[in-house]
Amino acid sequence: MDGIMRRANIIRLSEDERRSIRFLSDRVDARLLSERDGKTTAVITVTRTGKFFDPRYDSFVIDKSMLLSMVKNFEGNVYGQDIVLDVSHMPHNGAAGFFKRLFLDGNKLRGEVEFTEYGVDAVTKKGFVYVSAEFDENFVDNEKREAHGPTLLGAGLTPRPVIKHLDRVQLSEEALDGAPMTLVSDRIARLLNEEMDMKKYKQALMAALGSLKLSEAVVKQLGEAFEAAATPLGDDEAKLKALSAKFEETGKQLAESIGDKEVKLSIEMPAAPAATPTATPADDKGAKTLSEDDVKRIMQESVAAANKATQDAAKKLSDNQATFKKALDEAEGLKALSEDTLKSLHGAADLITGDMTEAQVKALAEHQIKLGTEMGVTRQLSGMGFQVSGNAHISVDDSNSVKSLQETVDQRLGFAGMADSRRYANTGGQLQDANKQLAEKVLAQFDAANAHQLREERKMLSGGDGLVSDVAVPAIFERTVIREALYSLVGLQFVDVGTLPFASSALIPYSYRDTTAAGRNSTRRYEGQGINRAGIIQTSDTAYPIPQKLAFEVSDELRYLTGSGILNFDAAMENVKNASRIIGEDTEQMIFNEVLNSADEYGAVAVANEVVADVDGTNNIFVLANFPVVRPRAIYDLQGNQVGNTVNPVTVEYDTGGGYNPVSEFDGTGEQAAGTYYVLDFNQGEIYLVDEEGAMVTPADAHNIRVSYSRSTNVYAFNSDNGSVEMDLYWNQFLYRYGLRKSEIEDNRFHSANFGLMSGTAMNQVEQARQFAANFNRNGTDLASNGNLGRIKDVPNFKTSAPGLNMGDQRVIIGERGQTRLRMMKPWSMGELENQKDANGRFTGKKEAYGDQFLVLHTPTPLKRAYTSMVLYSATARVARTAA
Repeated sequence: MDGIMRRANIIRLSEDERRSIRFLSDRVDARLLSERDGKTTAVITVTRTGKFFDPRYDSFVIDKSMLLSMVKNFEGNVYGQDIVLDVSHMPHNGAAGFFKRLFLDGNKLRGEVEFTEYGVDAVTKKGFVYVSAEFDENFVDNEKREAHGPTLLGAGLTPRPVIKHLDRVQLSEEALDGAPMTLVSDRIARLLNEEMDMKKYKQALMAALGSLKLSEAVVKQLGEAFEAAATPLGDDEAKLKALSAKFEETGKQLAESIGDKEVKLSIEMPAAPAATPTATPADDKGAKTLSEDDVKRIMQESVAAANKATQDAAKKLSDNQATFKKALDEAEGLKALSEDTLKSLHGAADLITGDMTEAQVKALAEHQIKLGTEMGVTRQLSGMGFQVSGNAHISVDDSNSVKSLQETVDQRLGFAGMADSRRYANTGGQLQDANKQLAEKVLAQFDAANAHQLREERKMLSGGDGLVSDVAVPAIFERTVIREALYSLVGLQFVDVGTLPFASSALIPYSYRDTTAAGRNSTRRYEGQGINRAGIIQTSDTAYPIPQKLAFEVSDELRYLTGSGILNFDAAMENVKNASRIIGEDTEQMIFNEVLNSADEYGAVAVANEVVADVDGTNNIFVLANFPVVRPRAIYDLQGNQVGNTVNPVTVEYDTGGGYNPVSEFDGTGEQAAGTYYVLDFNQGEIYLVDEEGAMVTPADAHNIRVSYSRSTNVYAFNSDNGSVEMDLYWNQFLYRYGLRKSEIEDNRFHSANFGLMSGTAMNQVEQARQFAANFNRNGTDLASNGNLGRIKDVPNFKTSAPGLNMGDQRVIIGERGQTRLRMMKPWSMGELENQKDANGRFTGKKEAYGDQFLVLHTPTPLKRAYTSMVLYSATARVARTAA
């Protein structure tokens, strides 16, 4: 009896109620109005199924059985009176409308309401655009005292419902003006709701499938299958959500089994007639819908079919690859090849697919066998000194032509008998392995591209048939320039060298250690414990080729010699030396500058709007608070267009009394417009102003200079002022600081410090240290045999030779070799000789031409930590001052 007589909670779906009862709301859709018998009507959503929370009621649930009970009790007039729509659950203020019909629409309880003028006014003028329901969880009538279950007692218009995401009540102007309205049928309204719900879940499913490794065709098939399966479910969000989750899980299984292969899925959906909007529980049970078991079965069948197709394709691919491998293994002509060459030939197996016929596979194998045989012949000829271009063959005309021609030229130019100590003076008196390695790769590129011309020049030199045109510089001349330039480069010892095909950009692979990942003390794992991944990251960067172009004037004598049929290179000696020197110096400068800039960029910190001090009308050289300053880095494509933004930009502004104005950097070309420019010593952090001709400008008193820049933190600043300390003892402190920078690289960054760079002037200063004296020498720190600086803390040091380096005489670099990548894309070559003309357009009797070379020079950002540096400065000299 107590269970029957207990008063159930009355639930109102708005936040206007102050009593301690539940408030629930759902989205309301009253967009469809009509005028029936002079009355404004609308179909609205009263509430929906779901699990909700309100601090007054805690968690509560509205399920479909509760909504069906409300419909049944409405139709049976269990409440015993009209169900009224009021405003803010205050029926004493009047009725806003009367419910004429109540029905179930999927997971929503909907009703047809006849609005009063009071209700229309509340919606259109006062903003009561949402509806909240008021119902009893177990209504007990006051006559028979029978319990009837969930019963709708009424509803209220409200501006703040508890249940969010409601459809607004929108009354159209036609309804308010009294014009006739069209009432959309319940069936169409239900179909619109079902379509919106289904599309919502389909969009979410397609997004989830799109993130997997599946082909577009498979994703499309799954989407179509989901739509077919979801249609019979109407707007039942619980079932739609479960169905979407099942399809997503199937997508994951397919991604694991077939990857991104395109396969045809066999998905057949059983027929499922849609349930009517007014279906009773019994009717609902009788409707044929797609059950979870149906979905599982269909998806399992699809996955099984896809797996079988994948397995069949994999077996066919494996059979084809086995046929290919057997053909190469049994080929007699390939058995003498090196392991690397055989590996390269077998790499063509990656081109084989499961769709290829046996005949196609054998044809590919025959092609590789033929190629391998030619490669074997080429390798043998190269070992004998031959340079082979195209298909390998031996003839009397071109045998050993390039080798013989180069030997003759070396004799004429004096290289053949020159002592190594003189020829390779820049690289310690001997040809370094890195220089030889890069030179051989680059010359192989050059020989392949110029084989015909080199053979013809060999004929000319030997007195045989042939002609060397007077419109081109001899190819052997260019070849010698390339070789000697690369042989003399000091910087090649410190970078990773190689070649690449010419392209607008290059992909540079590299690896580095992630110090935050597994390392020491992270490798000891016992049975059942997770094994840490090694902290080695393998990735790649995009780099862009750097052009090097020079124009040459060729004398009449050289032109006559190249056209006479006899090649005499004695007259070309100075041209060879000059070309080698200029190209080498430019490449050397780029290498050393790249290493220094990379060291400064590691850990750089931005400084914004620093106003320089001591602008008093007399000083014209000023110092920044921080130094060294990191040089801006800008990347350009082959057309000279900048790629991306400038890294570590420098901005200088000058205030002459009317506010700060930007100042450009002085470029020294003499072509800048009249005005004021700045010059910045990046190593010392000193700045001054000049005019367009480079003449120094003295800022007037209070005419401030403001600078934004980035400062290097990967550096130690060593003050060269020894004061009262003896010079040799003072420079011992430099060696100590050098050792600390070495330790920073090796102990904290997991790199090996195996080279140091500085200018000859800087070396002379460092060599003053007492530790270089015989009586005070320490192991690992000594001078080289020629008296120059050798090792410091067992780090070998090298003197930079190219002029105009960013290092100047103030910087010392310490680092690990091979972190910066240098790749030759196009070796040096010259174009055709053209007749030279003077300013008046008259011929001069000379020829001129230009040459170009393209290389890639790039330091991956994570590897910049392998470098560090020191800066030498004088504290007494580094002050604001007047230029001497």
